[in-house]
Amino acid sequence: MEYDRLKSIRVTHDNEAFFYDYIKNNFAEYFFFHVDYAQYPESTEIYMALDNEEKIQGMVLIWENRRIQLRGSNVSLEFLLNGKNYKPVSVTGFDNHRELISKLFPDYKKETALYRMGMKKGDQKDFEKYTFQKLTESYREEIASLMRITDPIYWGSRQSDDILIDENNTWYGIMERKELISIMSLWKYQNIGYITVVGTHPDYWNQGYASSLISSTLKGLFREKEQCFIMVRVANAPAVHAYEKLGFSICNIHYSYERFISTF
Repeated sequence: MEYDRLKSIRVTHDNEAFFYDYIKNNFAEYFFFHVDYAQYPESTEIYMALDNEEKIQGMVLIWENRRIQLRGSNVSLEFLLNGKNYKPVSVTGFDNHRELISKLFPDYKKETALYRMGMKKGDQKDFEKYTFQKLTESYREEIASLMRITDPIYWGSRQSDDILIDENNTWYGIMERKELISIMSLWKYQNIGYITVVGTHPDYWNQGYASSLISSTLKGLFREKEQCFIMVRVANAPAVHAYEKLGFSICNIHYSYERFISTF
């Protein structure tokens, strides 16, 4: 398919019904296309590449010029990105997009492979073992501190102001000797839940704290929602295994790229 057979259309209020109809049956693949556009329309740009028959061949999501998500054929995506000079924090696509990302974003060499794992209501397994509690805003500093300890590579710069707690973003935790030792964050949107953070203090690893916390939280979530998703690094085999035991299954693999900056 050549460029002259494609046209670029930005998703707006006038054509969003067409956009939603296309992505409605594949929430796992188009997760951010659903939620970013619906919740943060002022910060989200979505462009569709349509062929001569008005069929969508590809889509690009740009969120606050910081995150780019790619879906569809490489020809259509190259058409949408041609001549642009984006410098996002990350670029994410599937396996068939890796060569295109390398071509269009040559400085983005730091690759992270991520599983999107999903679970439907009724598939969850019971691993409740420890008492948990909902965390209020007064726990922001403790949450940020535990995140820094749990995963200093990814959360090493996390501060209390970065912890979002509101009607759609809820934090849960397990306490031992009055100290917060295991946490998770759950974000709710329409008919789904999305686990954004899971972490346990290294002194308490391999004792079932995270599994118990997730299990307890899912029991409450599925009283009102039908699906739950989580992202986990492919290289983190123990975590993948733990989530599978809870009832999650792998939906797809994403490849996220960040700019590699030499320290020399």
